[in-house]
Amino acid sequence: MIIDQVRTYYTTYLPRTTQLLEDPQTHFQQLADQISQRIEQISTQLETDAITPGQDYLQRVGTLNTVRAQATEMALAELLYSMPPENQDDPQPSRTERDLLVMQQEERAVEQRLEMEPGSPEASEWDRRYPHLVEEVHWMLSDHDELTAQQKREQLALILERQDAARPAR
Repeated sequence: MIIDQVRTYYTTYLPRTTQLLEDPQTHFQQLADQISQRIEQISTQLETDAITPGQDYLQRVGTLNTVRAQATEMALAELLYSMPPENQDDPQPSRTERDLLVMQQEERAVEQRLEMEPGSPEASEWDRRYPHLVEEVHWMLSDHDELTAQQKREQLALILERQDAARPAR
C-alpha cells in the first residue's frame, strides 16, 4: 500500500520531519491519497499510448499492469522521493552532495517531462515549476541531425551554463 511506503520513507529518511508533524498518520494518509490520485492521472495518460488494437486479453492485462507500475514509480518519484533524505550524522551536506542531489532530481524531472504530451496541463505545470530546465527539454525534443557531435556538445554546454546561472538558490 502507498501509505506504508510513505510511512516507511518518512520514518527512515525523514525522522526529524516526522517528529515535527503534529499528526503524522493524517499527513501520511493525505500524501498517500495525493500519490494515488497522481498514479491515476499518469496511468490514464499512459494507457492511451500503451494499448494497441489487436491485443488479446493477457497482453492487455500485461500492458495495463506495466503502465500501472510505471505510473506508480513516476508518482512516488515526483511526490515522495523528491524530498531529499535527512542525514542524521551530518545535518549540513557538503556543497558537492547538495549539487549531486539537485542534479539527480533535475535529471529525473527532465526524464518525466520528456514523457509528457507537449502543451498538456501537466507539461505546462512542469514548465512553470522548472523554468531553468525548459530550454534543455525543448532542445532534446527537437531534431539536431544536421549538427555534428561537436556542435551538439557545444550547444548543450551553453544550455547547461545558462541553467546554472538561472538555477534557484538552494
